[in-house]
Amino acid sequence: MKRSGPTQQGEALRQPIGTAEIRVLVITAADLLSREHPMQRATEARRMVLARKLTEGTYPQHEALLTAMPVIEREITAPEYALLLRRVADQLDVRADQALHGIALDVVRILMDADRDRAAAKGARR
Repeated sequence: MKRSGPTQQGEALRQPIGTAEIRVLVITAADLLSREHPMQRATEARRMVLARKLTEGTYPQHEALLTAMPVIEREITAPEYALLLRRVADQLDVRADQALHGIALDVVRILMDADRDRAAAKGARR
């Protein structure tokens, strides 16, 4: 039987998202890569496909996740890349009153810009 409405995951992705949710997506990506054969290669193309798959390509989640996931510029195995992703997840584990640096700051900027754009669009519809 085919579903006629949006999926629960799709609906969740349309809601405002925060750094904690991006952190969960990074950890999920690391978990998926950790299950692969130890010699399986992580490539930039696979990084992009994984980010699209986890976010269904939805803005700003997709852009924030791609920003959080380090670009793959050299040959690396999937488990090695999973370890890098876990390090990024640690950087995204921030409190509301904590000063942000590096990847966490970049992700927060994307999410804040999206929130501002969403609020502006909502105001324009009134």
